[in-house]
Amino acid sequence: MKKIKNVIIVNDFDYVQGGASKVAIQTAEMLAQENMNVIFFSGTSTNTIQNKNIKLYSTNQKEALKEKNKFKGFINGIYNLKAKKELKKILNQYSKEDTIINVHGWTKVLSSSIFSIAFKKNFKVYLTLHDYFSICPNGGFFDYKKNKICQLKPGSVKCIARNCDSRNRCFKIYRLIRLFVQNKIVGLPKKIKYAIGISNVSVNKIKQYLPSTNIKIIYNPLDLEEVEKIEPSKNFYYTYIGRVSQEKGLREFCETMKDYKNVLIIGDGPLKKELEDKYSNMEFVGWKNSKEIAEYLQKTRILILPSLWYEGAPLVPLEAMNYGIPCIISDKCSAVEYIKDNGEIYNPNESTSLIEATNKVEKNISKYGNNAKKYVELRKKNNYCKQLMEFFNE
Repeated sequence: MKKIKNVIIVNDFDYVQGGASKVAIQTAEMLAQENMNVIFFSGTSTNTIQNKNIKLYSTNQKEALKEKNKFKGFINGIYNLKAKKELKKILNQYSKEDTIINVHGWTKVLSSSIFSIAFKKNFKVYLTLHDYFSICPNGGFFDYKKNKICQLKPGSVKCIARNCDSRNRCFKIYRLIRLFVQNKIVGLPKKIKYAIGISNVSVNKIKQYLPSTNIKIIYNPLDLEEVEKIEPSKNFYYTYIGRVSQEKGLREFCETMKDYKNVLIIGDGPLKKELEDKYSNMEFVGWKNSKEIAEYLQKTRILILPSLWYEGAPLVPLEAMNYGIPCIISDKCSAVEYIKDNGEIYNPNESTSLIEATNKVEKNISKYGNNAKKYVELRKKNNYCKQLMEFFNE
């Protein structure tokens, strides 16, 4: 195979809709800086990528579950024919000998049809494992009805029978159909030969289901600005940043921290109103942009991530550590890999564990903060783009 010249980045969105989209855009921009010919293919577009060296293509569709025509949304979510057709047009312009496809997100707009055409035309496909949708129906190995991690084999009889969806049984059936088409008809687990893991925790969970896949761990890129370190002991907020939803452990977090003053929740989601009404002493400020989040971080004493699921590789703790803020991380979350002597790890299923971790940090908060800043400085030196290109050209 020739040296890679063209990289086609595939993602449902061409704007920052979540962590996966942010990394997809960062990857495109970094590769463009390395003089690669970068093509960004999305399902929903706002044309926010301004880099002239990146060629933008989009099917210009809505998310499957947000389509007014529910039948159309259902069909597109299972197998999006337009996405397949449009990606085929792009692939026809390039040679499989010097072009690779890097997929980040496909379940909300594009569907597994994009894999179907890529496999058919024998292009090398690299899947970045931001979540578990390549294996698990709801993408998280999480049972929303039991509010705990699911231990069932994905797609097994017990999995099919279990009503684990965050919405209702109908959505579980929809997701099972989507998974069946993706894995049994398109053949994703067997045909995907290359994958990029974003943490050891997530790779250890998924690799048993991708036996034929060469998985290389490459930590997500850090494009953190150079900021002045703060002194966390002078601050007052115990802060959570992220989606306000069940799997993030917000109910447990709020109940445990209800006697604390200055608890701050930044983000939006289905639990926001319920928790806001119940815990009136806490600040729920909703979704904020990057600049606003930076202002809140400069007032943060400790950042807490209470996830109940195997969260992939959240960037928020690293953003906090960049300011010298210590972090307390749930032992279910892959961000435990960030914690050395710069924070604490706790068990979200034990009511006293978070309090004990908080007390430990409070006793020597300045030292934890100094170590947090040092850790991020070391992480910044990891050359994401170089590792990616080496993997592409292996």
